[in-house]
Amino acid sequence: TAIGEINETLDSLGLMADPPVSSDMPLRVPRIRFRLKTANGTGQPEAGDTLDDTLGQNEFASSPEDEDDDSDPPEPAFSVSELASAKTEVGCVSGNASIQTAYTIMLLKNYSQLVVADSATPLQQAIKGVISFKSMANALMNGKPTKVGDCIHKVPMVESNTDLSSIVSHLSENDVVLVIGQDKRLQGIVTAWDLAEEFADLVDPFKRIGEIEARLRTLIRKRIGIASVGKFLGDERLSGDDPIAELSELTMGDLQRVLEYPEHWEALQLAFDRTVFIDALNKVRLLRNRLMHFRDPLNKAEMSQLTAFCDMVREIQF
Repeated sequence: TAIGEINETLDSLGLMADPPVSSDMPLRVPRIRFRLKTANGTGQPEAGDTLDDTLGQNEFASSPEDEDDDSDPPEPAFSVSELASAKTEVGCVSGNASIQTAYTIMLLKNYSQLVVADSATPLQQAIKGVISFKSMANALMNGKPTKVGDCIHKVPMVESNTDLSSIVSHLSENDVVLVIGQDKRLQGIVTAWDLAEEFADLVDPFKRIGEIEARLRTLIRKRIGIASVGKFLGDERLSGDDPIAELSELTMGDLQRVLEYPEHWEALQLAFDRTVFIDALNKVRLLRNRLMHFRDPLNKAEMSQLTAFCDMVREIQF
């Protein structure tokens, strides 16, 4: 698994993560520190070692200020930089170029707009705006434009770490938002179409995973019962009066442990092979963790695998 590979790599480098990298980590860990392993294999100083000696050997060790500093604002749930279009090549054209030049470039490269700037990677302050088919049409309606500078349309610019939700209002009023990197240079360009397309790609796997979890919870509640599940997991959350709400708190790992237990599997009365089903569920769990923890998008084969399992779970009659 990805977590296993991370820990193996850290071990080969003689490093330890604090907190340890595991599947039980919260979705957002405030800070992970890396420490050199000492002879005792704990990452902590041995008897006779001084704290200064240990820190001197460990370039990853944090300072006391780091340990106590909670002033850093949390990262946004989804940032603009996570969009593919926010970090791709952007077409630029000089404001002194002819409208015919801009029009031809847009047609050849299938661009709906070009950034008006004198270089291919301009600084934020050097960006004059964009030229688009719409801005050219508006300029023609109001005069006789001859160059790109006569058709400029001002558009919003946002930093790459901006919360994704904040650009929705910009795109409702403008066709495009320019993305500025941390070096203050143009990094990408996001259109309403880009956002809609990538949002659909992002939402689909989460919807399918959510449906799988919901159907498996219903199956467990009806065929096994909340009392048996609570006793099996030793989970105090399953002792209340609202079984649906309580079962919703169980992780996919919890669901997998419940389902793979032989006595529980017998109670489900399913036509599927237990080993094959649990193996497929485990793969879905790992895909889900990748999406939630590492924002690693699924490839076509993985999406097909997730879809097939979701379709199979839909066949279960309650």
